[in-house]
Amino acid sequence: MKFSKFKVLTMCLLIAIAAQGVFAGSQCKDIFAVQQDRLIAEGCTSPIAFCAGGTFTGNHGFRGNFFFVALSFDQILTDPKPVHRQVVPGISKYTTDDGALTISDVSVFDTERRTFAGIGYITEGTGRFAGATGDVFTNGRVSADGLSFTTDMTAQICFPN
Repeated sequence: MKFSKFKVLTMCLLIAIAAQGVFAGSQCKDIFAVQQDRLIAEGCTSPIAFCAGGTFTGNHGFRGNFFFVALSFDQILTDPKPVHRQVVPGISKYTTDDGALTISDVSVFDTERRTFAGIGYITEGTGRFAGATGDVFTNGRVSADGLSFTTDMTAQICFPN
């Protein structure tokens, strides 16, 4: 069977086009948002009774409600000031009008400075976030009364093709 140069070139182009769809990576978006949260007792399932909830507003239409459930407050044993900084693992949920993201995160909370910073990863997505993966970074400050928080959130959310 003899193939002309045109047929071979056409087949190669078709294979290349098909392979792009099969091997294409996910589409990722960088998200920047600001959260305004308060301590919340209602609906709090935390084993240490520490939950926070509020709202967030960001780019790419990322806005809605936020809820955080702390799993523990753990002292950093090597901290030179006992109980000065604590590790706080927990579950965060960002809910928008068209889907939700669940994040497993770990923060370090500085009780003296009333600041915190955390890192997390997406464990579940629903709606437009179904199948999403990515990392979430947070940093913020606790109000003087200790009841509310302002948090800057940066994330890279990757959506499956």
